[in-house]
Amino acid sequence: MDEGNHRSAVLTFRARMAPPRVLFLTPDINSYLADSVFHGLRSVLGADVVDYPKHEIAYRTFPETRRGGLYGRGFTLYGLLEDIEVERYGALDRMRHGEFDAVVFPDITKHFGLFCELVPDLQELGVRVAVLDGTDFPAPYPYSPKWWRRPYWWFLPRAHRRFTYFKRELMPLTETFRFFGLVPPPLAALLPNRAMHRIAFSIPEEKIVGSPPAKSKRFPAHIVDPEVAAHVPEARTGHAFEREEDYYADLRAARFGITTKKAGWDALRHYEIAASGAVPCFRNLHRKPSSCAPHGLDESNCVIYRSWEDLTARLDAIDESRYEPLQRAAIAWARANTTRARAHQLLEALGLGQVPADLARAPA
Repeated sequence: MDEGNHRSAVLTFRARMAPPRVLFLTPDINSYLADSVFHGLRSVLGADVVDYPKHEIAYRTFPETRRGGLYGRGFTLYGLLEDIEVERYGALDRMRHGEFDAVVFPDITKHFGLFCELVPDLQELGVRVAVLDGTDFPAPYPYSPKWWRRPYWWFLPRAHRRFTYFKRELMPLTETFRFFGLVPPPLAALLPNRAMHRIAFSIPEEKIVGSPPAKSKRFPAHIVDPEVAAHVPEARTGHAFEREEDYYADLRAARFGITTKKAGWDALRHYEIAASGAVPCFRNLHRKPSSCAPHGLDESNCVIYRSWEDLTARLDAIDESRYEPLQRAAIAWARANTTRARAHQLLEALGLGQVPADLARAPA
C-alpha cells in the first residue's frame, strides 16, 4: 500500500473512532457560505475544528456594536458561538506535520494565493481538502473573466481536479465556463459534473421555531420584491429592522415571506423565512437550474409565483387546510438545512464519514 492510500485508510479508521481534526482557513470578510459551514463544524466538532485566524465574528465575544457593520447587519449567523479555548498557534506548520485530517478553504476566490502555496504540501500529505466556492457567479475558480484577463493566472492549480470542490451557484453555465466557452450551455446541461459537489447556505438550528407560531398578518414588513412591496402598505424593500429579534418576530407573525433571486439564486432569507414558520413565496423559482442552490424548495413547501397578480391569486386559493401542510413542510425544510446538517454533508463528502452520535460535540 502506497503512502497516500495508507493515510487514507488511517483517516477512514480515525473518522470511525473519533471526530476528525479540521483546519478551517478563515476568510477575512463575512461570507454566508463560509460562516454557516464554520458554525456547523464548530457545533459538531467543538475544538477539533481550528479556525485560523480566529473567526472573530462567529463568537459571542464579538461586540454587538460592530455586528451591525457586517453584510446583512450580522443577523442569523454571527455572535452565536462560545469562545472556547482553541490552539491556533503554528496551525499551518502543524498541518504540514499531519496534525489535521482535513483542511477547509472556505472562500477559494479570496484564498487562492494561500491555496497555491499549500497545494504541494497538501498533496504530499494526502490530507482531505474541501474547497468552498460561495460566489454568486456560475463560473468556478479560476475560469471567470477575472482570471482570463491576466495571463499570469492562466496556469493556476485547478482546485476541482485535486480536491473536493463545493460550488453553490452550480449551473450548466458552470460547465461552459470550465471549458472556456467552447461547450454551449444546452450541451453543457447534458454533461454530468462529477468534479463539483452541490452546497447551499444553511441556518443555525436555534433560529428555527419549535412549533408553528400564531399569525397576525399576511406579509412581513421587509419585502425584497419591489413589485410586491408596492402593493403592501408599510412594506420596505431595504433593511427594515435594526435588531435581529425584531426581524424574526416580524417574520414569525407573517403567514408568508417574500423572497427572490438576488445576485445569485441562494439567499439566507429563504432559510430565515422558513425557520420562522412562514411559508416562502419565491418569485420565478421555476427558472432555477436544479443543480443550483437552494435545494429542496418546491410547491410542497413554497409558493412559486411570477408576478403580483399571480401571487395574490395563488395566496387567495390557500385556505387553512392547505396552509398548515405548507407551513409544516417549510419548517421541515429549514430543519433539513441546519448548519449542523451542512457540516455532516461536507464531512461525508470528504470521506470522513458521519461523526458518531456519542462523539459529536454538543452545540456551542
